[in-house]
Amino acid sequence: MKYIINIFEWIGRCAVNIFVVAIRAVIKCIVFLFSEIWQFIKNTAKGISAFFDVSRESFHRRVELSQKLSKDVRKAKKKGENEYRHAVLKFIGYFLFGEEGVFRTAFNYILPIVSIAVLLGVISWGVNLEYGIVVEYNGKEIGIISAEADFEEAEKEVKKRLAYSDEDADFDSKAKLSVKILSDDDIYVSSLQLANAMLSASEQELAEACGIYIDGEFTGAVKDYKPVKDALDDRLANFSADGIVKNISYVNKIEYTDGIYLTSSIMEENEMISLLTSTNEKDATYVVQDKDTPVTIAQKYNMDFNDFEELNPFIRNRCSAGQVVNVVEHESYLPIQYTREMETLSYLDFETIEVQTSSLEYGTKKLLVKGEKGEKRSKVEVTYVDGIESSRKTISSEITKEPVIQQMGVGMEAARPDYPDTVYNGGPLTGTGQFAWPVNGGWISDVFISNRNHMGLDIAADSGTNIYAADDGYIVTAGWNAGGYGNVVMIDHLNGYQTVYGHMSYVVATEGQYVTRGQLIGLVGSTGDSTGPHCHFEVRYLGVHDDPAKYLNTSGVIYSPEQEKPEDNTDVNNTDVNNPDVDNNSVPYADNSQNEYADPNIYDPNAYADPNLYDPNAYADPNIYDPNAYVDPYAYDPNYYGY
Repeated sequence: MKYIINIFEWIGRCAVNIFVVAIRAVIKCIVFLFSEIWQFIKNTAKGISAFFDVSRESFHRRVELSQKLSKDVRKAKKKGENEYRHAVLKFIGYFLFGEEGVFRTAFNYILPIVSIAVLLGVISWGVNLEYGIVVEYNGKEIGIISAEADFEEAEKEVKKRLAYSDEDADFDSKAKLSVKILSDDDIYVSSLQLANAMLSASEQELAEACGIYIDGEFTGAVKDYKPVKDALDDRLANFSADGIVKNISYVNKIEYTDGIYLTSSIMEENEMISLLTSTNEKDATYVVQDKDTPVTIAQKYNMDFNDFEELNPFIRNRCSAGQVVNVVEHESYLPIQYTREMETLSYLDFETIEVQTSSLEYGTKKLLVKGEKGEKRSKVEVTYVDGIESSRKTISSEITKEPVIQQMGVGMEAARPDYPDTVYNGGPLTGTGQFAWPVNGGWISDVFISNRNHMGLDIAADSGTNIYAADDGYIVTAGWNAGGYGNVVMIDHLNGYQTVYGHMSYVVATEGQYVTRGQLIGLVGSTGDSTGPHCHFEVRYLGVHDDPAKYLNTSGVIYSPEQEKPEDNTDVNNTDVNNPDVDNNSVPYADNSQNEYADPNIYDPNAYADPNLYDPNAYADPNIYDPNAYVDPYAYDPNYYGY
């Protein structure tokens, strides 16, 4: 503990030191900032003061000079007219053109201002000028462009047109570029106009025509592009496909550009139409998807089924997902694309989770909630290219049915018999698992009914062994019972079922308490009518005793509601000691009396229809116990049971 306190003290000191250092750093930054601002203010003030000092000194010198010249003029006036005239001229000369004269002072101030104004004017004039790049080819100016990129585009265009020719046409693209100031008569040319001018300036055989470009690539040229354009438009107008289609267009971008082209690249209009509307076939492969059939695959590629079968002779007998089949793709020179809107129904997989639950025995699993797939309806826009789906886009979707999460219960109970696989007549308990094994260990020392109308299941264990609630519920009885149960606990599970735990050495639970499955409620003992430490465990439904073995499971296999449970021929209200389904030679029990059920709050004898099996009048006083009322002498011989 002291070591931990020292650690916290050290952490506290470190935190304080870090805080102090941070505060000091902030203060230093603030002081530095204010000192720099103060220094700037002082320097600015000094500069302004120096400016005024210089101005004031210059003004004082001019005043002193003016006073001196005025004084000289007054003296000269007294001497004579010539001296006076000379003094006045001297006064004017010094005042206007002297070192501190008006003109020199004005020149010192005005000249910088004029220089700045002239500089700004020159810059403004230069900025407003328009410059262009002159392209000269073979010594001839062929156009003016605004940027070098226009020349590069024109050069590419010329090479495209020349590349179409079968002739190895050499084109010298070396051109001279220079910058000039444009006049009002100069006009920019586009890259296509420049390309035409460059071809015109070359020595190739050229002619005016209309070039046809597919996705920017030159295909050829025709004299008149209108018949070609009309034929392509008619092909779109007459295109047909299944369903309602829209947005029918060519996949590729088609452009028609007038210009100068090599004569070898100019085609007849019909020849160009045949080229652009042609279709080629090529062999390809396809990977079979889920739900594909030979017929749907053939339809997907617009193939005749016989042709498809000829390429894949095995297809009738084997067509499974992941299989590779041969197909023939029809590839148009100008593929047509279109879109279709359709509604689709898709299924959403459910999630499977494991839920730890105390409603199951430890190590067992049971389907608590069966998963169900959800449903989603979507409106999708499917794009087809030459009849084959190329992409799809979901426009809207709505989940019409949410998937149900599948829940697998995993038993978390720790209480188990000492030997779960042989605990019940040499085998495991195979009941529904509705109730948990209530004792931490132990074994079955007497079964339900047995040979003495036993109304519960005796679980023998060492004294002091924990006893747990078999399921959730409220404690309705907790404490001593004088009718034979000794220290007893009864739990009402609020579903018609009640469970009873008798002969405890110590009761942990209290009346009115709500307990959960597996919660400690008491300790194994031998109080009441008992010949050895054990837990007398009862299950009642609507007040009627039932065999607890039907509700306990130690096999690890729980039958879900959807599974068929093995037929159980045991009578639920079995009170017949001669019933062949009951093993009358079971392991000796630990209870010492049938009269342990005399307390009417624990057991209602009227629930049994056969008065020969139980006479409630014999026990009118629940505090009275008469063992002699029973003929079976072994029921009360403790030596018979080895306790």
